[in-house]
Amino acid sequence: MATAQLYLYKQLRERFQRPYDYYADVYFNKVAVVFSNLEEEADKIARSHYEELGQYFNPEIHDESNFVDSAFEKGLEYYEAVSLVRYNSKLMWFSTMYQFWEQQVRKFLYDEIKKSGITLCNEKGKEIEFKDFCTNGIRDIKSWFKHFDYDIEKIENWSDINELRLLANVIKHGDGGAATTLEKLRPDFFKSEISDYNLMKSHRTVLNEQVLNINDSELIKYKEALQSFWGELPERLYCKIAEI
Repeated sequence: MATAQLYLYKQLRERFQRPYDYYADVYFNKVAVVFSNLEEEADKIARSHYEELGQYFNPEIHDESNFVDSAFEKGLEYYEAVSLVRYNSKLMWFSTMYQFWEQQVRKFLYDEIKKSGITLCNEKGKEIEFKDFCTNGIRDIKSWFKHFDYDIEKIENWSDINELRLLANVIKHGDGGAATTLEKLRPDFFKSEISDYNLMKSHRTVLNEQVLNINDSELIKYKEALQSFWGELPERLYCKIAEI
């Protein structure tokens, strides 16, 4: 048996926490602001299209209301299309931030075990490469921490991290087990601004239509939860590992 150590020294802890501040800052100050004048942009496109059509207007053969309707449809088309891009950009930010955290943790576990001088092997005695380590995501990550006698589900903000995990799963896969669980935890995510009906059920998509109602403020809650994970994790954890 050999002893493996997870060593989270101060600088490494801060290095793991820092990116989440940038995630929030870039989203709110660079990404979200791109869409801040969407209605005005749509109105401008509608007016421009109306003026363009006006060059060919002949009161003797044309009905002006048709030109107005065409301009309105042009502006509406732009508004709906770019609104969907805004919606997808937001969901991408949430999903990527969770995946970033999971990859951080996976790499931390693998690197620290290797630094302990331990070679991880499978049941056939073949060395486990990083690509084959914790391939079941959070399930394997929780299992490895339990080897170090530490239950990450007991940390203060675990419920928020798990909520974000479910959301990332729903964004990627749509309806399914994660969606059912998340809807029980956060039914407000599945209610639109105009209806309590779960639009994901009818549209059968998460990205092709705006079916989730996630407020931007949730990003702050989740980024703080991920930072708190690294803040709460002990400086040193140990476990005995049998080397084959």
